[in-house]
Amino acid sequence: MQRALVTGGNGFVGKYLVRYLQSSGSQVAVLSSSEGHEENNNATFYLADIRDRGKVQSAIQEFKPDHIYHLAAISAVGNSWQSPRLTYEVNVFGTLNVFEAAMNLPSPPKIVNISTAQVYARSSALLSETSPVCPENPYAASKLMSEFLNVQFHRHAEGGIVTARSFNHMGPGQSTDFVLSSIAKQFVEMELGERQRRLSVGNIHVRRDFTDVRDVVAAYSLLMGKGRPNEIYNVCSGRALSIAAIIQEFERISGLRVEIDTHPEKRRIGEFAEVCGDPAKIQAAIGWKAVIPLVTSLQDLLVYWRSALRQSSGQDVPARALHPAL
Repeated sequence: MQRALVTGGNGFVGKYLVRYLQSSGSQVAVLSSSEGHEENNNATFYLADIRDRGKVQSAIQEFKPDHIYHLAAISAVGNSWQSPRLTYEVNVFGTLNVFEAAMNLPSPPKIVNISTAQVYARSSALLSETSPVCPENPYAASKLMSEFLNVQFHRHAEGGIVTARSFNHMGPGQSTDFVLSSIAKQFVEMELGERQRRLSVGNIHVRRDFTDVRDVVAAYSLLMGKGRPNEIYNVCSGRALSIAAIIQEFERISGLRVEIDTHPEKRRIGEFAEVCGDPAKIQAAIGWKAVIPLVTSLQDLLVYWRSALRQSSGQDVPARALHPAL
């Protein structure tokens, strides 16, 4: 049985990854700076901020993982502008703490380090792993810095670090800080009569490459098994859609027609017009590709918010999600 440690295992993606690994037979531990690990109650839990070198080292030495999935990070662009120093402390020095503790074990584990597509320079072309990088916000800069930490571990005969550059992902349980979850929640509020049929959004003309979180965690697991250390892999669908087109799909699924209210404060600083990844390398290397259709992801987002909002108001909960991994 493989022993897998997930840093940031209480986060949106982390919870899905923990369940995925457990269903695959791994013994899982979660290292998180926040409690509330009831959903991961079959996992060993370590309460630790990755900035705390001693606690990170203690947890890793105690659990002795074969694999580490490093997800813990300040991941919201807006937060990174508000707290740039904290972003660098967590995403760079915290990552170094994880890497050093892992690589100093007698038998170092393999690590999948989660980075971001935001490290790439602006481009209307498909972004491959060799595309130019040019981060334009503190979050992206910190993640690119964390990628370069690999250099001091290149010579390790065991273990090694694989980098996953993840593009936009979505799924049930995601915070409304992220656009598709925010849109889905607003549609359900309209269904329940809690708001007028006016959708509050930012720039609906940007185009993004979205992948369902359940496909994303499958990619991370396959990268752990088959990804080559010191290599970078895009985790993406290879298809970009505008937010406007996705709103139209929400309208079709829900049967509601909405008016659009665009708000300047919902626009991100320096927002790219289009971001789309090239998944050729990851498909060739490990045989992974995104398989959950967009319509299923959007339907499951609506199901999630119907359940959450109706439970909060004491109403009956509707049928479960379409995809069995929810």
